[in-house]
Amino acid sequence: MKKAIRIRTISQWHLLQQINNYLGKKKIPEEVMRRIYHILCSKKLGKDDFLIVCLDKIKDDYQGIEDVVGMYPNKIRVEEEMDEILTRGKKGKVRGWYVSYISLKRQKIQLIYTTKDQSDYRRDGD
Repeated sequence: MKKAIRIRTISQWHLLQQINNYLGKKKIPEEVMRRIYHILCSKKLGKDDFLIVCLDKIKDDYQGIEDVVGMYPNKIRVEEEMDEILTRGKKGKVRGWYVSYISLKRQKIQLIYTTKDQSDYRRDGD
C-alpha cells in the first residue's frame, strides 16, 4: 500500500503543514499545500467526503489510483475531469501533481498525487 494522508478538516491541514518539513524527500510542495487549503476552505467537501494526498509516486492508471484510495472491496469511479498543479523543484525541474475526482457510493474523494514517469501528453511544451 502506498503512503497516503487523508484530510477532512482545516485543523488536519495545519498539522500536515507543521510536519511537512520533516518528511524529507516526501515533502509536499508549497503549491500543493495551497491547493489543499483552497479545497478545504471552498466547502467542496461534504461531511463524509475527504481528500487524499499520496506521498509516493504512483502509476498513472486506474489500478494505481485504486491502490492509493484503498477502499476495498468497494468499487470506485474515477471521473474524467482532472486538474494539474505544476511545481518547480530546487533544481528548477517542473513536476506535475494531479487532482483526480473519485466517487464511491455517496462519498466524493479528491486524490492529489504525482506520477512515477511524467508522460509526454502531460507535459505541455516542457
